[in-house]
Amino acid sequence: MGLLDELMQQTKKIDFLFPNSFEELMNSKYYDYDKFEWFLYYVFKLDGSKVQKMGKKGKGDGGADLILTIPQDSGGLLRVGVQAKYWKNRVGTEPVNQLASAKSRHNLTHLWIITTSDLTSDAKEIAESMDISILRREDVKKFIETIKHRYEKDIEEKGESSIEFLKPDKKKTYKSDKVSAKPQQSEKAESNHISLMKDLRKEISKKYKLYPIYTVYNNEVMAQLIKEKPTTIEALMKIKGFGEKKVQLFGEDVIVFIKENLVAKKVSSNKSGSTISFFDFLISERPKIAKFNNLSEAEVYDDQTAKNIVKMKPRSKNALRKVFGFKECNIEIFGDYLIRKITPFLDEPKSN
Repeated sequence: MGLLDELMQQTKKIDFLFPNSFEELMNSKYYDYDKFEWFLYYVFKLDGSKVQKMGKKGKGDGGADLILTIPQDSGGLLRVGVQAKYWKNRVGTEPVNQLASAKSRHNLTHLWIITTSDLTSDAKEIAESMDISILRREDVKKFIETIKHRYEKDIEEKGESSIEFLKPDKKKTYKSDKVSAKPQQSEKAESNHISLMKDLRKEISKKYKLYPIYTVYNNEVMAQLIKEKPTTIEALMKIKGFGEKKVQLFGEDVIVFIKENLVAKKVSSNKSGSTISFFDFLISERPKIAKFNNLSEAEVYDDQTAKNIVKMKPRSKNALRKVFGFKECNIEIFGDYLIRKITPFLDEPKSN
């Protein structure tokens, strides 16, 4: 049965590798125009639509690459014809006219043209006159984020997912749309902030039982939090996607986290100006951890366990497991947070 279960799990996998980013979609040898159609096929299928891929690679499709059948709450059905254009240049009038001709042929109610670039001005005019919706590169980027959200949701709720991503080629870097004056430093800082905010999202999701995880905040909102770094309720309310309910529920958690992790600050010190000790820092963190996770301070760690942490100097959750007195159940609750907070103390240069 073990082997059978394993085989059954494999058959549930989608026979397609999703891109990790828009840049990877456009530059990896794995993707071409046909793979782009399959990408859209699975995006809409995973979203609950019935999807039909028209034609075959290298053969005609009658003007529509995909036909979506989308059930409506009212009980009716939408039939959407999709023309997919995996292009770096602007799409001209011919594909738009081809898509328009497919409407009566396939009994379609709506027409969409989805491109990785944009349309020429003439093509836009024709599309607008024929009520054809235009989805551009920014929309494709959102599709990729949607797949990532679904993958995270699957992992959170089931521990596995039918979705698989292309393994990034570590030897190859793709050009981004934005060029930074100091790309290595800025990208490293941004990557670190993203990682921190994803950790916070998981912690809040578990604390308030908010699922799927992106209902806490999605990647677009996360980018705004990183950019604006709100440290007051008023500032947080200005972030698009943070309504009154979210602010009331976990707004304070977000503000405290941003103050402690994203806002530049001096090395922790006491009033006399001397650097706070590792042990004293652990003791000062204990009530914060307790409050955030609805624990008593005694449930977090006692003084002796704090001393053991100082001795062991753990740099990972696995190392934290080896600290005598540290509860195994707390590893998943706040292990990532604690490791992240104590790392600066471990990296401080030793004085002679």
